[in-house]
Amino acid sequence: MILQSLVAYYDRMAEEYPLDVAQPGYAVTPISKCIVIDEEGEVLIVLNRMIAREVTGKNGKKETKFFPERMITPQQPKRSGSRPEAAFLCENANFLFGIYGDQAGADYRFEASGKLHEQVLHDVDDKGARAILAFFRKRKPGSLDYGNVDMSSLNDGGNIVFKLEEDTDQYIHERDAIKDAWEKFLSGKSEGASIGQCLVTGKIGPIARIHGNLEGFGQDKPTLVGFNQSSFVSYGKEKGDNAPVSVTAAFKYVTALNMLISDRDHCANIHGDKLLFWAEKRAPLEEQAVAAMIRGQRPEADSKLDAVTGRKMASVMEHLYKGTRPEELELDINVRIFVLGITANKTRTVIRFFYVNTFGQIIERFQQHHRDIYIEGPGWEPEHPSFDKILIETAVRRESRNVPAPHQVALVRSVMNSTTYPNSLFIAMLTRVRAEASADMKLAINRTRIGFIKGYLNRIARQSQQKEEFGVTLNYGETSIAYKLGCILAILNKAQSDALEKVNASIVDKFLSAALASPQQVFPTLLNNSENHFSKSKKYFTRKLLLEVMEHIPPEGFPKTLNAEGQGQFLVGFYHQQQMFFKGKDKQGAEDQPTEEAVLEHEDAHSFTLGGSNP
Repeated sequence: MILQSLVAYYDRMAEEYPLDVAQPGYAVTPISKCIVIDEEGEVLIVLNRMIAREVTGKNGKKETKFFPERMITPQQPKRSGSRPEAAFLCENANFLFGIYGDQAGADYRFEASGKLHEQVLHDVDDKGARAILAFFRKRKPGSLDYGNVDMSSLNDGGNIVFKLEEDTDQYIHERDAIKDAWEKFLSGKSEGASIGQCLVTGKIGPIARIHGNLEGFGQDKPTLVGFNQSSFVSYGKEKGDNAPVSVTAAFKYVTALNMLISDRDHCANIHGDKLLFWAEKRAPLEEQAVAAMIRGQRPEADSKLDAVTGRKMASVMEHLYKGTRPEELELDINVRIFVLGITANKTRTVIRFFYVNTFGQIIERFQQHHRDIYIEGPGWEPEHPSFDKILIETAVRRESRNVPAPHQVALVRSVMNSTTYPNSLFIAMLTRVRAEASADMKLAINRTRIGFIKGYLNRIARQSQQKEEFGVTLNYGETSIAYKLGCILAILNKAQSDALEKVNASIVDKFLSAALASPQQVFPTLLNNSENHFSKSKKYFTRKLLLEVMEHIPPEGFPKTLNAEGQGQFLVGFYHQQQMFFKGKDKQGAEDQPTEEAVLEHEDAHSFTLGGSNP
């Protein structure tokens, strides 16, 4: 199913964009440099093919980075072992000039590169072919000395292509005679391939012995299908014969994967994993909507959409985030969307998950996800956090390498299948809050973490057919004791900040972790100490608010402990109460706040004091 979907995607893209999609024998390759030669094979100049692009750095600021130009070149071979295969007219300096760490490896690469070009071009009647052969015959192993020509940039690495001095609009590998020679060479190589029925297309033809590499994983060049150990084979079959995929189908699915990986409109990077998504037919708006939902934002600034369509897409996303049904926005709810999660394990590709559903169903589940985790908070925090943002909040020191791989898979699956969020993520959120609160309360108890905790609790309640408890703002009618305890701690923290101009360590810094674990031991002491804060600040509204919340504490007093769900409720209550304070004074104005006498009357009417061990 996966390979068939990818082959179908390649066929569609090749039909829609014939000049941009590589044909069999070719590939879209990153190119760093171009060597310009004359008809005698003499090097004239080295051109830089790096392209400047503005990207968003880790600090959120725009910065300029340089990336290799991508162009269609002869397909590079799959390389492994100590004697890798040379590439044709798109190669690195190691092979072209025999520059390598050990001498034996350098000599092999130098000779292999020259031999390949002799094999392909020896009888080609074309001045480009003659110039290339002259270049290879004049090389000196291990040397970049070409007189006055500056060749030092070739030491930076990357792929190199060639251009004739007189050709201003094409590279040597794009010349018709060169392409014919390359394709003839490839057809000769496939003559010895085994013949069988392709598992993907069902057609009889040459079976691919080795499948191509995937880009985008740094130095790792993994393959999706491969048999490189005897323990992987069946009945003595070799290499690709164990899973017969035709040469053509193997090329198509590998090319399709590389197209998706290199396209920001179809790929999201999530802490080492890649989330690929595409439609079964042309559906640019629907694909952009899925991309934006995954990233928790509007369409990418560098999207391929034109200005008019981009503005339309921004409006569409505004409505989708508000819950508007996609069919009301003239989107095709019946087009199928494929979602594939992959990562690299050195030379092998690991498939995390593969998900297929209609666009309408996928959007409905994403809308539910964003409703579940939405909570009011400061504008500088993301309103609709991405998968990436949610996961980084579970990591120690917020480092991507500390995000466990199972978290990524479990989160995506829970959203795609509209099931409860993974308990492991919920526990990780609680752990990070407790570990970091003493150092920086605002950073530890943030909008993304509390939003996810709220969503987890509501999904648990929904699954057990209970009433969903928590909304996006403070719920005065909430009866959960754990929720009210969180409100109490936020009120006491506010009383302390009102009373003291400078607080070295707040109540939250000192007591949050203990209050979550053992409320009965912590809250009586906090309430006793709060009397000093209330008397200093003389902000009677805060005191009245505390008294109203205390009414919900049962006669038996504070609970001894809180389980994980109770701690989650506690943090949601704390965050809701904090956000209520951040909104400022009530619209009625400070003159309508209760006086000290009114607060004392309210306290007497309920016959308890704040300092008591139990209310």
